[in-house]
Amino acid sequence: MIAHSFKLSATALSLFRDCPRCFWLEKIKNIKRPRGIFPSLPSGMDRILKNYFDSFRKDGILPSELQVEELKGTFLFQDQSKLDAWRNWRTGLTFEDEDGSCLIGAFDDLLIKDGLTIPFDYKTKGSPAEKESAARYYQKQLDCYALLLQSNGIPTADYGYLLFYSPKDVQEDGKVLFNVQPIRLGVNPERAKELFRQAVQTLKAPIPDSDPECEYCLWLQNNE
Repeated sequence: MIAHSFKLSATALSLFRDCPRCFWLEKIKNIKRPRGIFPSLPSGMDRILKNYFDSFRKDGILPSELQVEELKGTFLFQDQSKLDAWRNWRTGLTFEDEDGSCLIGAFDDLLIKDGLTIPFDYKTKGSPAEKESAARYYQKQLDCYALLLQSNGIPTADYGYLLFYSPKDVQEDGKVLFNVQPIRLGVNPERAKELFRQAVQTLKAPIPDSDPECEYCLWLQNNE
């Protein structure tokens, strides 16, 4: 029997948008897409970036590379203990829908401006980012973060930031220099809520048809 409530993340919703059938198989049958070796560099960058921003949080300032006109009047979220809890999937914020299904999330960081909280996520990329590409891959994530904040009574801005780090150069002593790009995207909590509800309804229904554009579905069809 298929469960009546589910716990999903922004990553799960990305899978749902990519292929409802693969999403259904993972969440209902625990059949996951095959994947190769998971790179450890992004998680290592994530860890040291959190430590880096936490060191500035204590002083109530932004790092010098973010002290630009676009971010004037913006500050790091100051409650370190609360942020530490929200960075953990087990203690992070949740949105619970009427049927008991939950959206869960873990933040990298948060910004504050004019009393409003701004979703703020670090990204590493092999080359400088473009806004269109950033929106295509990460809009859903920022929408979900805005929903989590708003549904927990936290006044939230109508935009968020992605902070991209991409390699620029290597110095003689082995230090790697990075390009740093803050990219601002509008957020829509209602859009996240609607996507979440569509995903839950898909899980409550019979398995979807194969997606003709999904390489995993196509591989399976060709090897049955």
